[in-house]
Amino acid sequence: MNNTWGLVFTKINTVENKFEALLSLNTGTEDETRIIFNRIKNEFSENKGDPEVVIDFVDEDDSIVGDFSITKSQAGKIAGLLGHKLSA
Repeated sequence: MNNTWGLVFTKINTVENKFEALLSLNTGTEDETRIIFNRIKNEFSENKGDPEVVIDFVDEDDSIVGDFSITKSQAGKIAGLLGHKLSA
C-alpha cells in the first residue's frame, strides 16, 4: 500500500501455517478506513471457529491496527460490495 490506510484480506491455512493475501485495498484516510472496517464488523458476524479469512485494518506503514475473522464466503461477499473480487 502506498501511504494510505487500507484493508487487507488474508486467507489463513491453519494446517500448513500459511497466509495468502487475497486482496489489498487502499481506502484513504484513517477515518474513511475506520468507517468501512466498522461497517463490516457491524454487518457481518465474526467467524469464531478456525480462521478462514482475516480482514486487517492497516495504517500508512502497513501495521495492523485491527483485524476481523470471517469465512471465505463472507470475504467474497464483502469484496464484491466494495467493487472487487478475491484473487483466489
